[in-house]
Amino acid sequence: MARLQHSGEVRLPGRLHDAEDAEGQAGGLRGPDAPRSRRLALTSLRSLVAAALVLAGWTPAAAHSLLLASSPAANAVLTASPPYVALRFNNRIEKRLSRVRLVDERGTVAAAPTGRADDEVAESLLAVVPPLAPGVWRVEWQVFSTDGHVVTGSYQFRLAP
Repeated sequence: MARLQHSGEVRLPGRLHDAEDAEGQAGGLRGPDAPRSRRLALTSLRSLVAAALVLAGWTPAAAHSLLLASSPAANAVLTASPPYVALRFNNRIEKRLSRVRLVDERGTVAAAPTGRADDEVAESLLAVVPPLAPGVWRVEWQVFSTDGHVVTGSYQFRLAP
């Protein structure tokens, strides 16, 4: 049986690729020895992606739509049936994926609002409603935020002619 003998001192490499052709083996991608053009290209790519995200309005934690104002107002006492329900949010909503409905104090859903009177303002939802009977009414809304989340809410008002 043959024995292997090493002539001289055995040295382990200080880096994974520490031979004469190390750059060819590793492709020159890592470490301080990476070619300047490749480092510049990676830095440029990172900067371009960051700029695109900023210009697109992306934020790490985009806020959901919050109801800022409503008409009729929450807990309002009205003497006449409101002609419409208007909801204003803090950011854009997808109107065709959003809805408003009116529910009386017995839980009966009134006729659905007949249409949207205002498609101009991206943060508002305006629905024409049928004449309402006296009593407590709950406005229930569901909107699809442009951040991709469905947000729901409700409030009440009283109709006492």
